[in-house]
Amino acid sequence: MATLTTDHRGRLTKAQVEVVLVLDEDSGQYVAYCPALEVSSYGDTEEEAQAAFDDALAIFIKDTTERGTLDQLLLALGWRLLKQPEPLYEPPRLPLALLNQPAKRRRILTEEVLLPA
Repeated sequence: MATLTTDHRGRLTKAQVEVVLVLDEDSGQYVAYCPALEVSSYGDTEEEAQAAFDDALAIFIKDTTERGTLDQLLLALGWRLLKQPEPLYEPPRLPLALLNQPAKRRRILTEEVLLPA
């Protein structure tokens, strides 16, 4: 389950997202994909794919935060804004097609990114 936490001013302070790591048998490369954010990356090894995903996620968050489009994009991707003491976003669920792939070809990781306030 992915979550995004914001401070009382609406600035993103923490992001936790699920990432599906899949071996693409045609290319032999690993693909790291976060359906909740529609961010993906790839690499020759699981570690390379995960590192490239971390970079892509950081760029995604920085870009959408600087442009002021993060809230709008999350809602367009199916996220729900939950009102708590601090705003918390809840993402849509992972697609069943990804979850039902054979276990030898996929792994689900949880990434947490702490962001400067």
